[in-house]
Amino acid sequence: MLTTAQAGHFRTFGFAVLSGFFADRASALRAEVDAAIRDAYAATYDERVIDGISGHYLPMACRRTPVSTSLVCDDPRFIDAAQQLLGGPVIPECPEGVLYFAEAGWHTDDGIGVRGVKFAAYFDRLTAGSGALWLMPGSHHPEQNARLTAYERRQPRVRTDAEAAAYRASIPGYVADTAPGDVIAFDLHTWHASFGGRDRLAWTAVYQRCPETAEERDRTLRSVHDSFEQAFRGFDRGRYPVWRDWLADADAHPRRAGVIGRMRRAGVLDLPGAQDGW
Repeated sequence: MLTTAQAGHFRTFGFAVLSGFFADRASALRAEVDAAIRDAYAATYDERVIDGISGHYLPMACRRTPVSTSLVCDDPRFIDAAQQLLGGPVIPECPEGVLYFAEAGWHTDDGIGVRGVKFAAYFDRLTAGSGALWLMPGSHHPEQNARLTAYERRQPRVRTDAEAAAYRASIPGYVADTAPGDVIAFDLHTWHASFGGRDRLAWTAVYQRCPETAEERDRTLRSVHDSFEQAFRGFDRGRYPVWRDWLADADAHPRRAGVIGRMRRAGVLDLPGAQDGW
């Protein structure tokens, strides 16, 4: 369970830095993420295509990634924290291993109105100049989010590095310096960015609040569908499926039954690509 202070910080500012949250698993997870990405992207591992939030992304809930798979819900710390922060039952998205290539400008991780939290763990010590995550306190609140969106739209097109630096400096942010074992939990609507970093190895997991209405269900399915599209890039989907192995092994892991039931009721497991890829 998170402390009252951590949960309050998340709800007020849109994020919380959880120091040492999974220090006992960080080393094993780092080795697993690194090995899996090198294996899955063997032919293109050294390529660095800079396009949006660039990187090698890999779903990590299969038998080749047992540490990551166990963190979905067998180890309760992430799912319990998500339910505490979101105030009710949640459904997981497939965790991902990521090798980020370059900087990422200010953005949010949701544009359609789902309720969710993202956990991000980096496997190197990161600071402001080496790719640490920057977060904009309070930007998850709808009124402030709308103001920031309008501010961004009013800005002239950035043409030089100097203009990019000036725009970056115009937006105040909190730098989440982290060490291996720390986790950043942030609302999907919180504005965040990363500057100055190259080749940052990370692991991320997203949990969404269970939809309660038909409209919420539609948004949830659209969001999860988009996450599948992002994940399926440049690797063998048969060897690195999304939920196929996790579902097949459910009988050996009793905590999965309730989570699978919520995912089925929401329709997540009926989406194309949910189990075997496209």
